[in-house]
Amino acid sequence: MQPTVNELVVEQFSRSLGNLKNILKKAQTHAQERKFDENLFLQSKLAADMFPLIKQVQISCDIVKASCARLTGTTPPAFADDEKTMVELFSRIDKTLDYVKTFATNDFKGYETQKVSFFWNPGKHITGHEYVISYAIPNFYFHVSAAYAILRSNGVHLGKGDYLGEMQWKAN
Repeated sequence: MQPTVNELVVEQFSRSLGNLKNILKKAQTHAQERKFDENLFLQSKLAADMFPLIKQVQISCDIVKASCARLTGTTPPAFADDEKTMVELFSRIDKTLDYVKTFATNDFKGYETQKVSFFWNPGKHITGHEYVISYAIPNFYFHVSAAYAILRSNGVHLGKGDYLGEMQWKAN
């Protein structure tokens, strides 16, 4: 059985944003245990030409909001990108999750042929299906992975299980 777009965009993105929030909470605890300001992590980068942690989280949330909106022909809420603390990033994730929860499977009806365009490529579009497979999913996981890697490289004790989150194991 193939996954529905609702499972990919709403359920999986929501799950991964929740995992990202848990990763950030681990960073917060790491800083508290070592008695330094948790917000020092926010400007950390893996490389000089990469976005810092705070921007990786903002973009992750934006991709989730934009994906739901683009695939349903609606307008996502605008967030100001003015977070300056870890607590404010938690709030941004929560606001994103609240928005995503407003979508149901039926809202995505016909998403496959929805025209998705970007301001940076005027006069061109991709289909909703191409958008999900070739842009939204890989782009979202790129930024979540970058956030994970930034914190890991700064000494936060994280593992694959933190990234994947709790699995839905079934009894044999």
